[in-house]
Amino acid sequence: MRNVRIDWYRLLSYSLLFLLFSLIVTIGFVFSLTGELKQLTQIEVQISGIELAFSLAMLVSIPLLLSRFAFFFYHMVMRGRRNGIGIICYQNLFNPFNFFLFPSLLNSDGLESRRRCIVSIVLLLILYLVIFFDSTIKPIFLA
Repeated sequence: MRNVRIDWYRLLSYSLLFLLFSLIVTIGFVFSLTGELKQLTQIEVQISGIELAFSLAMLVSIPLLLSRFAFFFYHMVMRGRRNGIGIICYQNLFNPFNFFLFPSLLNSDGLESRRRCIVSIVLLLILYLVIFFDSTIKPIFLA
């Protein structure tokens, strides 16, 4: 596996771009509904704008992450197996998803596809945690 390195400059710039995007979505949504911009000073309106931006990001990223997982899982199972290892065999306990648990059954292409599958699963779980925070924990803070 490769070393994990976090590029803080890129992370901060993407976060700021997301906040700018949510501000633009909020301004556009409030202006299209009310016709005036004086409602933008309320915190509930700002939180609703951030929720709208998260909803748009989730609408785009969930299908992309699922299709990325399916694509790399297909490559892992079809091209990433070592010679003599079947898709359904006793080495992987007759379950193709066990290639995640037994990386010794994979060649270098399979290990790369496995890593990309795991990355897409982790990103999908982070996205679901954001949804959980938005729907469950946020009303506690606003109450």
